[in-house]
Amino acid sequence: MDRKRVCYSCGTEYPDSIRFCPKDSADLEYAPLTLDDISNGTGRHMNRIGKILIRGVLAILLIASGFVLNSVVRSLVPDTFERGDLTVRTTPSGARVYLDGSQVGVSPVRLADIPTGVHEVRAVFPGYLDGQASVEILPSANQKVDWDLSPLPSYRQGIDKKKFIARSTPAAYGDTVLIAQMR
Repeated sequence: MDRKRVCYSCGTEYPDSIRFCPKDSADLEYAPLTLDDISNGTGRHMNRIGKILIRGVLAILLIASGFVLNSVVRSLVPDTFERGDLTVRTTPSGARVYLDGSQVGVSPVRLADIPTGVHEVRAVFPGYLDGQASVEILPSANQKVDWDLSPLPSYRQGIDKKKFIARSTPAAYGDTVLIAQMR
């Protein structure tokens, strides 16, 4: 099927073999393509144009379906990849472990499925200084915190124990109070 040429002065269509309008001698232009021309592959460049159009439409469909598929997967498996784990160990073991102010266990402890981001971690053991740190939880990773807790400074440090005498004295209600005095 041959393409048509159009005279835009008089609006008449002619076969492809005629280059000038017989009525007014104007240059003939190719007629605008119709959907039938595109679907039939008419013209020398139609196959190339059709392929480009089809590829463009397919690319758009693939991109759109990727976004839809991504949102469907995210709704079925909510933020599994946006969580991580945290392992807390202390010396001595048995310290209460807090995550963002809430007690979550006793050391050693492994906490799973923590949302990614920065969290405050604290370990508390009686008679020892608290361990405290900001820990960044990374997706699908296990962060580790190891603390050697230091004993609290004793109020008796610096006092010579040989100069110290202790005696017990009965107090009210039957309790015994330890009284210490220096020599």
